[in-house]
Amino acid sequence: MDKVFLFLFVAILFCSCDDFDGEQEIPSYVKFDGFEMVDNPDMTPSQTEDMLTSDVRDVWLYVDNIFIGAYPLPCSIPVLKEGKHKIDLRPGVIYNGMNNTREAYPFYTTVIDTLDLVPGKEVEVTRNEIMYDSDKMTIPFLESFEDPYIGFQQADFTNDNPEKIIVISSNDSVRYGASCGAIYYDVNGKNKYISVDSIHCTNTNGVVLELDYHCNVPFEVGIYGKSGSSSTDSYVSAVRITPNHSKGWQKMYVILGKVWGQLGYPSDFRFYLELINQNGISGAYVHIDNVKLIHFPNQY
Repeated sequence: MDKVFLFLFVAILFCSCDDFDGEQEIPSYVKFDGFEMVDNPDMTPSQTEDMLTSDVRDVWLYVDNIFIGAYPLPCSIPVLKEGKHKIDLRPGVIYNGMNNTREAYPFYTTVIDTLDLVPGKEVEVTRNEIMYDSDKMTIPFLESFEDPYIGFQQADFTNDNPEKIIVISSNDSVRYGASCGAIYYDVNGKNKYISVDSIHCTNTNGVVLELDYHCNVPFEVGIYGKSGSSSTDSYVSAVRITPNHSKGWQKMYVILGKVWGQLGYPSDFRFYLELINQNGISGAYVHIDNVKLIHFPNQY
């Protein structure tokens, strides 16, 4: 099973004396403040990354290819080694907004450096740039609401010309670029929007939806597709995202692969967003931006 779906929570793992050979008792310390997302110059036009947003919470540290642990950022990590050693720092994210689904994100690159470790002293890692790893991923869907073609429409298949998702350009609502998408509560039940184009994917190992959002009511993210060649299409929810008014705009990494598995891994599917307003909140809204569907390269 791919690492993306292990759902192993490693909150703070400090190595013990048994993790390394030798008699060293005083640890050296690797100090690291965090990662910085930058453009990948090798991305092809079909892999365009558009606006760079991230929510990297942890660093997964390897020394000489040995896993030391996962640590919340910023951190100072004790390591029972001295002298020059290879250091791998892998960016870690939280899937589906759940603290017990922290993993090293496979679609970001790794910071690799060599540090001269000194027992009892901190050595700071000054390299921190990461980018999308163009060799390990493809981005079949990207919507930043900056272009005329909008990739979401109402999930109303009785309408031959369904409405596209609303695009707003208010300075009070938009955080990235000039525009974002918006879903407002509709008393007639038209609160679900679906990707216009189907996603073709034959690799079952990893499918993640990245999106930035700001909302005052919950909304669901899921997949729409067939569970078999002769079955009807159905909606399967992946996660219900709840508002956090104190944080404003937030980023979410949603695992879609397990939901896709419930549909029998058809090679084509669509995904949807649905506003949920069970409490009848006045002025209910969901704002979204920088929506990217990412998966490992297709297998043929």
